[in-house]
Order: sequence, then structure tokens, then C-alpha cells
Amino acid sequence: MPILKTERLILRPIVNSDVDVLHKFWTDPEVRRYLWDDQIMPKDTVADIVRSSEACFDEFGSGFFAIEVPDRRVDLVGFCGHRKFEDGDQIEVLYGIMPEYWGEGFVTEATVAVLRHGFETCSIERVIAATDTPNQRSVRVMQRLGMVFEERREWHGLDTVFYSISKLEFTG
Repeated sequence: MPILKTERLILRPIVNSDVDVLHKFWTDPEVRRYLWDDQIMPKDTVADIVRSSEACFDEFGSGFFAIEVPDRRVDLVGFCGHRKFEDGDQIEVLYGIMPEYWGEGFVTEATVAVLRHGFETCSIERVIAATDTPNQRSVRVMQRLGMVFEERREWHGLDTVFYSISKLEFTG
């Protein structure tokens, strides 16, 4: 399993022992408002997502990484990684960070590392990302990453914007 390092972060694959921390993180009202369509997911669903991530690592070399900030001595401040999009044909990059770490640039830094890993190591050619239109923090992250706006449409009953970036477009 790959470990990715940036100037300030360590990214390691999420594992079963992260389920409790991820559950607390993903059920935080500020986080779930945009990340999981405002659904309070049961702990079993979080465990399923961890297993699905492990399967992605087995299948194409990437999945969800825990974002750690070594100088903060916190096990997990967020996550970032790849998964197969619901249509099954595309690879999505997905990310989230605990509210107390918003605005510090950790998500952008982590996502650059994850995109680089996907494009350079896993032979991923193109990645998409989607967010609810009101989630302008996430839109700004996509734009900073160099992602290109593709479309705005209803997805799961929500006004959603879709962005993408290809291996050739990625400059991170």
C-alpha cells in the first residue's frame, strides 16, 4: 500500500482501524452537508467504504488516503483519494477535511499528491470531481487543481457541478 508525503502531510490508505474516526468525521453536520448528501451514515456503511477503498487499491493501485498532519499529532484530519464513480466508467477524486482544518490548504496539497499518484503510478488517464453547487470551498479546490468545468446538472436530486482533469492537463 502506498504512503504519499508532501511538505506538510502524510497520506496513508484508510484502514479498518480508522472506521470510528471516519464515522465521527463523516457524520459531523458541517462535513456531511456536502460530502455525503447530508446523510447520517451508519458505522457499517463507513466500514463498507473502507473495504471498497481497499478493493480499489487492489484493483488499480489507489483508493482513499487518510490525511495526517505530523506536527499536529492527530491521526486523521481528513481524507482524499480515488474511487470508481457511480456510473462505473470513470474515476472520481473525492476529498474532505475536518472543519477545524478548513482554510489551511491541506485538501489542495493532499489532492495534488493523490492526483500525481494516480496519473504517474496507477495509469489513470482522467479524473472527475463533483460537488453540490453551493459548496464553493470545494469548487475553489477543483479550480486550484487546474480542473476544468464540465457541466452543471441535477445529481441525486441536488444541483451539482462536475469538473475533470486529464493526465495531460495535470501540472501538479
